[in-house]
Amino acid sequence: MAKDELLVQRIFYKPSSEPMPLSLKRQVVAKVLTPAEFEFGSQPRHLSRYRYAPEDMILCRKNVEEWVLFRNPIELLMVTVPEHVLHSIAAEMGAEPNLSETPCLRDQRVCALVAAAEAEFAHGFPAGRIYMDSIGHALAAALLQSRGILRKVLRKYRGGIAPAPRRRVTTFVHENLDQDLSLMQMAEKANLSPAYFSQMFRQSTGVAPHQFVLRARVRLAKELLIKQDTRILDIAVACGFQTQQHFARVFRAFCKMSPTQYRRMNLT
Repeated sequence: MAKDELLVQRIFYKPSSEPMPLSLKRQVVAKVLTPAEFEFGSQPRHLSRYRYAPEDMILCRKNVEEWVLFRNPIELLMVTVPEHVLHSIAAEMGAEPNLSETPCLRDQRVCALVAAAEAEFAHGFPAGRIYMDSIGHALAAALLQSRGILRKVLRKYRGGIAPAPRRRVTTFVHENLDQDLSLMQMAEKANLSPAYFSQMFRQSTGVAPHQFVLRARVRLAKELLIKQDTRILDIAVACGFQTQQHFARVFRAFCKMSPTQYRRMNLT
């Protein structure tokens, strides 16, 4: 995935006999996947011990060297928030893009968003980049609301997007289905920030931006599948899917059959 996207990784650490230095350059939320016990602190001789159960969350410190001593094997899901997203949401909230780290983060909204990112990661990101963009913006907002210093909160708009900018967005999507569309590109067509755009687009259309794009891609795929001389791989590329397998997985989710089965049914 690109550097400006929400990054999701599984990281495994082995037990260590001595404290080891760790430093994160970007804002990371860690979800504990296995029972864990480790010590960490700013000095190797002054560590605090923590015990974690699966599903526990840690808001890691950014740009600070930590010394960590792992007492047992541990597997973590590391979700890295893009820096530009954190800065953008902070500016909209009138906040600093810095968070108060905590070794034990309890926030239901953050947990739900991390779980959504984890599910996408586990299944090969079937919903695509726009969905992960949306999770990234929502996660940045939730973290700033939970662990930031705010002067205001994100506004909630009512009424959706006006017809003219909505047409610009939908036209842009239909003309660029073969491209790796982002939430930022769609929001720019409506002259809105990505955070506001997501909620307003849903109000206007009844679906989230990523769902709108996936539906448009599947509709185009249906048209192309009826053409006998078009290869399945070429259709996947023309509709903006990363691989033929990704295309087949999304198509089956929408149509309850494979692209090949759909073609066979409509050509007989």
